[in-house]
Amino acid sequence: MNYLLPIFLIVFAIVVIIKSLVRITPSEKGVKERLSSYVGTLTSGWHFIIPFIDTVKIVDMRERVFNTQSQEMITSDNAVVTIDAIVFTQITDPVKVTYEIQEPMMAVSNLSSTTLRAIIGTMSLDEVLGERAKINTTVQIEISQETAKRWLQISKIEVQRIDPPQDLMDAMNKQKIAQQLKRAKMLEAEWLKEAAIREAEWIKEKQILEAVWQAQAIETVAQARAKALELESNAAVTYFKDNAVLKEQLVTLERALSKNTKFVLSTDVMELLNGILKKK
Repeated sequence: MNYLLPIFLIVFAIVVIIKSLVRITPSEKGVKERLSSYVGTLTSGWHFIIPFIDTVKIVDMRERVFNTQSQEMITSDNAVVTIDAIVFTQITDPVKVTYEIQEPMMAVSNLSSTTLRAIIGTMSLDEVLGERAKINTTVQIEISQETAKRWLQISKIEVQRIDPPQDLMDAMNKQKIAQQLKRAKMLEAEWLKEAAIREAEWIKEKQILEAVWQAQAIETVAQARAKALELESNAAVTYFKDNAVLKEQLVTLERALSKNTKFVLSTDVMELLNGILKKK
């Protein structure tokens, strides 16, 4: 039995050492009590306390985010809307949050809902739907004034959802559908107008090109006829300089016999042709 005493003492010493050390992280504060009385606040690090006499309550000092419950609220023009919000809060006084309130986050949630309901009651439905930023700012200011006196700091409040009455939502959906149909018809009309303009421009360009081609063709034919007349005139000057009358006779004879396959030429014509050939 004598060997049990040293073992007991060793175990007791280990328990005392464990109970004497308290670790506080950088995101926490420790509320130290001695015989159930507050004696101080511990910061981050390792701390020695008196075992079985001192106790430490750990308080998380990090920013917390939570959602308020969705609630129906009545606007100043008697419209019922369903609203919920996100609250960003942080404990600033670990002592007050330990001794002055039991459920701090529940208190903030209830305070946020109450303040939000009071603000919504002073606004019309159109203002509630169109001025969400104003609601956020007003709620944050009013809640911060209350919580700053105690133990919390409200860094941000964001209204997450605002649901108007069902009949108003149906009317808004119908209006949205009507606007979309109107927009579609306007786009279709603009497209048809653009297509008609492009078609008219294409027809105009086609007519201009056809006119240009016709003018160029006429000009080409005229130039060819002028060239032919020039060659004919030069030939007449060269070969029929002294036989102008005979030239006219040949032209007349050519026209008269253009459809015949056989030609009968006089002796004068033959002599003239022979003379021309000899000149060449």
